[in-house]
Amino acid sequence: MKTRYLVLAFSIIALLVLPYLGMMAPVHAEDYQGPSPEMGQAAVQKLKEIMSSDKVSQETKTCLSCHIQYTPGIVYQWIQSAHAQHPAKDAAEIYKAIGAEEWIDKISPKFKDYDKVVGCYECHGMFADKNRPDVVNHFGFKIVTVVTRKDCGQCHPKENAEISWTWHATGALHSPFLPWYKGILTYAAKKLGANPFGDAQAKKLYEEYFPPYLTEQRDKQPVYWSFYEKIAKAIFDYFNGKATDEDMKVINMLKEATGMISPYDKDFKNWISPLWPASGTLNTTVLEHNNIQITVTTMGQKTETVYNPMSHSWFRNAYMYHACLECHGTIVIPYKVETVSVKGLQVTRMHYWGWPSNGAARVDPDGSIGTCTACHDRHMFSLKQARTPWTCGRCHLGYDHPHIEIYEESAHGNIEHAYGEHWNWEHLPWRVGVDFNAPTCAACHMSTIAVVDQNGNEKIVVEGTHDFLNRLVWNEMHFFATPKPIIPDKVQEGLFLHYSVLKGDMAAVMKAHEELVKEKAPVQWPVFMGLEISEGYKPGQFGFPRMLNIKFTGELAKHREEMKKVCELCHSSQWTDNYFRTADQNMIDYDIVAHYAFNLLKLAWKLGIQDKHNIMDEYMEFQWYYIWHHQGRRWRNGAFMMGPDYAHWFGIVDTMDALMKMTEYFDMALKVKALQMEIEALKKQAGGAPYQPGIATQIAQLQQQLMALQQQLQALQAQVPALSEKLSKLETDFSKNTMAMQESITQVKESVQQLLAQIKQLAQQLPSGPQKQVIQKLVADIEQTMNKIQQLQQQLSTAATAAQEAKTEAATAASKAAEAKQTASAAYEKVTELYKQVHDLSKSTENMARAAFAIGVIAIIIALVAAVIAFTKRE
Repeated sequence: MKTRYLVLAFSIIALLVLPYLGMMAPVHAEDYQGPSPEMGQAAVQKLKEIMSSDKVSQETKTCLSCHIQYTPGIVYQWIQSAHAQHPAKDAAEIYKAIGAEEWIDKISPKFKDYDKVVGCYECHGMFADKNRPDVVNHFGFKIVTVVTRKDCGQCHPKENAEISWTWHATGALHSPFLPWYKGILTYAAKKLGANPFGDAQAKKLYEEYFPPYLTEQRDKQPVYWSFYEKIAKAIFDYFNGKATDEDMKVINMLKEATGMISPYDKDFKNWISPLWPASGTLNTTVLEHNNIQITVTTMGQKTETVYNPMSHSWFRNAYMYHACLECHGTIVIPYKVETVSVKGLQVTRMHYWGWPSNGAARVDPDGSIGTCTACHDRHMFSLKQARTPWTCGRCHLGYDHPHIEIYEESAHGNIEHAYGEHWNWEHLPWRVGVDFNAPTCAACHMSTIAVVDQNGNEKIVVEGTHDFLNRLVWNEMHFFATPKPIIPDKVQEGLFLHYSVLKGDMAAVMKAHEELVKEKAPVQWPVFMGLEISEGYKPGQFGFPRMLNIKFTGELAKHREEMKKVCELCHSSQWTDNYFRTADQNMIDYDIVAHYAFNLLKLAWKLGIQDKHNIMDEYMEFQWYYIWHHQGRRWRNGAFMMGPDYAHWFGIVDTMDALMKMTEYFDMALKVKALQMEIEALKKQAGGAPYQPGIATQIAQLQQQLMALQQQLQALQAQVPALSEKLSKLETDFSKNTMAMQESITQVKESVQQLLAQIKQLAQQLPSGPQKQVIQKLVADIEQTMNKIQQLQQQLSTAATAAQEAKTEAATAASKAAEAKQTASAAYEKVTELYKQVHDLSKSTENMARAAFAIGVIAIIIALVAAVIAFTKRE
C-alpha cells in the first residue's frame, strides 16, 4: 500500500515539475517544424514499402521498377507525395474537408471507388481522352507524356472548372501566340458565322471553334478549347503524311486564317505588340525612314545589311521561350513518334514542340488550357509548395509585376518570413491563427479558411477557390484602371461585345449590356458591372476623408466582400474599409495620369512627332510603355498590397519621371518643328528675291552657329554647381579648375564676338525688309548670350571667393574635429568598460535567478516528498 502511494506521489511530482524543468531547457526552431519529406535512408525504406504494398497498382509498380534506374529523382519525388499515400477515391475526402461536397459526384466514375494510389499509370495511362493524338505504345502500355488539366480534373473537378475561368488559363493565348489565336477566332466569327448570340447554327459554330466562355456557367463547368484538339491531330497527321480530308480542312483553314499552320511558323519575328519588348527597337523603323542600313556579321559566317536586328535572317527571337513562355505557357504540338536509345534502352516516345513547359496557361493536345503543374510542381504536387509565397513569386516578380517583392516588404510578408517555418502548411481547411498567422498569396486569393473556437471546433468562414478573380475587383495590369472582366478572353470581348478593356469605354459597355438584357441572353456580361463613383468633400470644403465615394454593386460587390472576409479575420471592419477606400482612390488617380499620358502620345502621333507604324520604337512610346506596364503597375499593386516603397518611389515617382520625359520631349519636338517651318519659310522668301539669292543659306548657317554656341554655354552652366562643390573641397584643384573654366568662357566669348561682327557686316548689305528684321533678331539673341556669359563669370568669381572661405572654415573645423576625436576616444573607452561591468552583472543576475528557480523547484519537491512520507506514516 505504501509503495503504491509513493509511486502515485512521485508521479504527481513529476507531472508538476517537468513543465518547469522544460522551461529551463533551451528552445530550438526545429522543435516546431511542420511535416517535411522523408529523406535519406527513410526514403529508400519508403520506396520498398510502396513496391510491396497492395495499394499500388501492378501497372504503376512496373513503371517504378524501370524508372528507378533511369529517372530516380522523379520516383523519389512521387513517393513523398500525397498521391503515393492515398487511393484515388480519397479525393472525396478533400471536398468534405473544405465544405464542397457538391463536387464529389463530379469525380470521374473510374476513380470514385478506385482503391489504388495515384501513381505513374493512373496519371499517364488513365488519361481523360482516349483519342488523343499523342498516345504512344510504351513497353505495352498506352501512355501520354503530357498530363493535362483535364486529366487532373478527373479527381479534382472543382479546381479544374475554376482554373479554366482565370487569366492563368488563357495567358498563352494572349502572349506571343495572340496573332495566331486571334486569326483563328476572327476567321471563325466573320467568315464562318460563329456567334454565341446568334441563331442555333451560329451558336453551334461558336461551341466548335471557341473556348466557350460565353455559353458556359462560370466556376461550374470547365472550359476547354476543343478545336485545338482537332488542330493538334491535324498537324500531327500532316507532318506524318497521313492527313485525312477532315485534317486538311483544318490545315487549310489555319493557312487562310493565320498565314501559318502551327503558331511557331513565324519565329515570333513579325508581330508588333505593346506587351512585347523585342518587337520595339529590335524591329525599329527609324533607320528605314532615313534609308540607312547597318551591316552585321554574326558568328563570323553570316553577313547581311539590315534596317534593324530582327531583319537579319539568323535572328529568331528565341528569348521568348525563356522569358514569356516560361510563365505564360506554350502551345504543345505532338509531331512525330520516334524510337531512340536512352541509356542503352530502346524507347518509343512522342516528340513534342512546346514541351517541356510548366507555364500557367499551357495549351495541351486534348484542348486543355491552363495547367496544374505551374503551382503544384511534378511529381510531389505539394499543397505546402503551392501555398508558399515564392511559388507565386516565380512569375509574379520584377519590373512589371513585383508582387513577391511588395509582399516581402509588407507586414504580412515580414511575419511569414519570421514564423513561416513553424506553420502547418498542409492542413485542410487552413486554420487562421492555428496553422498560419499572416496571409500569403494563397490565403488572400484562394484558400479555404476556417476558424477554431475555444472548444477546438472548426468552422469554414471563407470558401476556397482556384478562380483568382473571385476576390478581385480591379484590373491592375493593363493600360487603364478598369474592372476585372468576367471572362479572361479579350479576343472574344473584342469580337462579340464591341469592347476592349484597353479602351475603357464604359458607356459603350453599359449600352451593349442593356441590349443583351432586352434579348434575355442566358449569359453573364463579361465585364463586371456595378461601379458607381460620386464626389465626397470637394477641394476647399472642410472635412475628410478627401476621397471619392466608390460604390460596388452586382458582381463587383460580391468579389470585394469575398476579399474583405479574409482581411477581417485579423483586422477590424473599419480598418479594412478605410484601407480599401484609399487603395481604390489610387486606381482613379492612376487612371487620370494614364489617360493624360496616352492622349499626349496620340497627339504626338497626330502631329508627326512620333510614328505609329511601330508603337514601341520611339522615345515617347517607350515612356508610355513604362508608365502603364512598369511604373503604373507598381503604383497600383503597391497600394493594394501594402508596399509603400512600390506605391511611391518605384510607382508614382517613376510614373511622374516618365511623364515628365514624355512632356519635355514633346515640347522640344514642337520647338524644333516650329523652327524648321520658320527656316523653310525664310528660305522660300529669300529664294524669291533676285537681289539676294544667298541670304537664306547665310541665315541658316548663322542660326546653326548660334545654336552650337548656346549648347556650349548650357554645358558650361551645368558645370557651375559641380565646380563650386569641388572648389570648396579640393584645394589643390582650385587653380586648375578655375583656369580651365575661364579659358572655356573666353573661347565662347571670342566666338560670340566674331559671330556678332559677321552679322553686323551682313546687316550693312541688306536694305530694310524681312531679311533685315531677321538679322536684328539675331543681334538681340547674341546680346542676350553675352549677358549670360557675364553672369557666368560672376558666378565663377563668387565660387572662388566661397572656396577660399570654405578653406579657412575647413582648417578651423579640422582643428576642432581633432579635439572632438580625442574626447570621443576617451568616452568610448569609459563606455566599453561600463558595458563590460553591466554585462558581468547581468550574467551574474541571470545565474542567480536560475539558481533561485532551481532551489524553488527543489523546495517544492522536498515539501511534496515530506508530505507523502507523513501521509504514509499516518496510514
